[in-house]
Amino acid sequence: MASSSSVPESSIQDTAQGTSTQETLAYEIKGRTMALEEWDLTVQVESPVDFTSLAYHGCNIKEYYESQDLLHYFNMLNGPTYVNLIRHFWVRASVFDKHAPKLEMEEKVLIDPSLAGKTREEIGLELFIDTEIRSSIMGVPVFISQDIIAYVIGRASKGSFKDELYNN
Repeated sequence: MASSSSVPESSIQDTAQGTSTQETLAYEIKGRTMALEEWDLTVQVESPVDFTSLAYHGCNIKEYYESQDLLHYFNMLNGPTYVNLIRHFWVRASVFDKHAPKLEMEEKVLIDPSLAGKTREEIGLELFIDTEIRSSIMGVPVFISQDIIAYVIGRASKGSFKDELYNN
């Protein structure tokens, strides 16, 4: 019987050239980062934003989101929710910010002192680009950044804030 902690390999065959390469999938078994158990988390799944109810109670904000072409974002929020995946993700989540790459490098050097003075690329670590939420779901690493959120909702990840109160 095979161990469940082994890393499966996939082989790629190029029949035209007669060559094959081995590709190892990078699974990450990540422990919980919070004291709560997964089943202790409550996930809100019912209509997070109901524009009709808000308008009925005198708060008609739908037009603001329509003018920004963001109603499809709220349709995603009101779509299907996979509660077990959300719980699994959040109890293992950590923030990878501007301080984390330094700590990651220091940890690698503590484990292997011969890596001292080498760059992240030479050690085999990814470059730090932006703050991310990192977790894993069933061993598959998941990274969420501002750029990914912007891509999903179809917006630019950079922009400016304009408001009559602040721009006098």
